Amino acid sequence: MAPYSSSESELLQKHLEYVQAGDLLLLDRGYPSFWLLFLLKAGGIEFCVRLKDNRWLQVKDFSKSKEKERTVRFHLLAKDRKKLSGYPAYQQAGKEIVCRRIKVELPDGNNEILCTSLPESATYRREDFDELYHYRRNEEEAYKLLKSRMDMEDFSGKTAISVKQDFHAKVLLMSLCAIYAHPIEEKVRAEYRADENRRHDRKINRTNALSMTQDILVGVFLNHQFQKAFEAFDPVVEKTREIIRPGRSVIRNKKPKRTFSMNYKKL
Repeated sequence: MAPYSSSESELLQKHLEYVQAGDLLLLDRGYPSFWLLFLLKAGGIEFCVRLKDNRWLQVKDFSKSKEKERTVRFHLLAKDRKKLSGYPAYQQAGKEIVCRRIKVELPDGNNEILCTSLPESATYRREDFDELYHYRRNEEEAYKLLKSRMDMEDFSGKTAISVKQDFHAKVLLMSLCAIYAHPIEEKVRAEYRADENRRHDRKINRTNALSMTQDILVGVFLNHQFQKAFEAFDPVVEKTREIIRPGRSVIRNKKPKRTFSMNYKKL
């Protein structure tokens, strides 16, 4: 959590203490900047980042070309050098890095442009990067659950303390839901893995599990009726399932930002 004026790149910079040399970061289109790529490379951190094709002219040109990949060299701009002055590893790494741009053709006909610090095409095949970047999908689904299902931005107040309280309360609720539902989810997955005639696997409905978690919290925390609460929770979550369809793609309908009224707050 940070002030509204903070950028994703600045927040990532604060998280780098949890990343080790040799790790690989998957970054979406909000992160790319020259100084950040230099910083990651200097720390021995590999990356695969998606680029906006309307932001950099070279990326736009590459997107329109027939090339599938291209090796590029980045030079750090003078205005960005101050941001890296506190990192000795950057000074030793030099003022130039070699990266690799990769074009991935999406099912809708558009191109996805990726930039990676792994230039060895013999070791890291171009065809593998589509699957690699797709691993970000789990994080995107978590954001959707947090913002759409939990209404994270529906704050109960305008002060910093109320925003933090709401945020941590909802994260706690999601964590409890994951703990309570984990045995049920494992049971459901094992059941469908054992069925040789199944067409698709199944998983529990996470939205319904969150709703049930809210319903039993009073009994769990205030009345200490643990057994009774879980006897109500487990059967409902187990019966509420959804199909896992690999490779499923749904068109994203861009809607106006949802606003929440501060005058009428739900209990």
